Amino acid sequence: MTGRLTGWPVVVWVAAWLAFLAAFGAMHWTPTRSGRRAVTVGLLMLQAASALVMVTVGEEGLSAGVLLVVVAGQLLAVVDSWSAAVWIAAQTAALVVFFWRIASPLSALTYGAAYGGFQLFALATAALAQRERRAREALDVANTELQATRALMAEHSRVAERLRISRDLHDTLGHHLTALSLQLDVASRLTSGKAADHVTEAHALVRLLLADVRDVVGQLREGGRFDLLRAVRTLAELPTGSLTIHVDAPDEIPVADDEQAHALLRCVQEIVTNTMRHAQARHLWLTFQSGPDGIMVRGRDDGHGSGSPSWGHGLTGMRERFEALNGRLDVSTHIGGGFEVRGFIPHRQEAS
Repeated sequence: MTGRLTGWPVVVWVAAWLAFLAAFGAMHWTPTRSGRRAVTVGLLMLQAASALVMVTVGEEGLSAGVLLVVVAGQLLAVVDSWSAAVWIAAQTAALVVFFWRIASPLSALTYGAAYGGFQLFALATAALAQRERRAREALDVANTELQATRALMAEHSRVAERLRISRDLHDTLGHHLTALSLQLDVASRLTSGKAADHVTEAHALVRLLLADVRDVVGQLREGGRFDLLRAVRTLAELPTGSLTIHVDAPDEIPVADDEQAHALLRCVQEIVTNTMRHAQARHLWLTFQSGPDGIMVRGRDDGHGSGSPSWGHGLTGMRERFEALNGRLDVSTHIGGGFEVRGFIPHRQEAS
């Protein structure tokens, strides 16, 4: 704009500037979790090359060289720390060569050292931000696991307390009412007149009370079953950072066996934990289907996926738990297509 640069260098400089902007925008529009690491490395190389072209064509490196600092701040998103250091050394060497050509050797080394320091500072800042992000993600995972465990313990306590109350009612009050009913039955046979009428009425009231106690015990036992759907929804509502969990399930999941319910809940917990730790996903879909044969659980995320599924300790343990219940656990994944876990447990009468 000042007229210092004219002719074809202007076209080259503007083209390099537009190429830098396009590469920078494309790299951050398509983040690394898409799994296309080679593409992001290529975009970063295009940024570096564009900046060096601007430095060379413009015959001035003090302003365009700042773009190399921007490149250095993005390196840890696609390469390891050693590769980033080599990359910065190469960029700095290119700047030193340029300044050596237009200025004195001392000025070239001075400018090169300054820009090298700026790039290392940008790299260190990016590394600090990356460590803080990973620590925050690890904290989110630990908090989710803790909250899930607490929810599971609370559900266990609720079930155990209802079962304890039902047993106490059955074993104490039910036993005494049964004994009282027998005594009143004998008394009704040994008495006559108005006294016999009162004994008969008392006997009828005891039988009615005993039936009520049995109804209450039955309701407590029915309500004492593990509420799988409530536990799953509680887990899905926990804070999970940037991950959003969607639950698609019927109004009720009929799981009569607590061991099966625990296996399904542990499977969901493992899916959520793995997604938060490894998938870099924004959404996780949990689907439950109940059929005449058994219960199917499916977890699918929109993360980066991988070339082949990795059976870690968590998934291996879940597969063993499902197989012990005559069920199965399968996983599938591909690069850019997320990760999917499918588990099935047959109903207890078919598993026995």
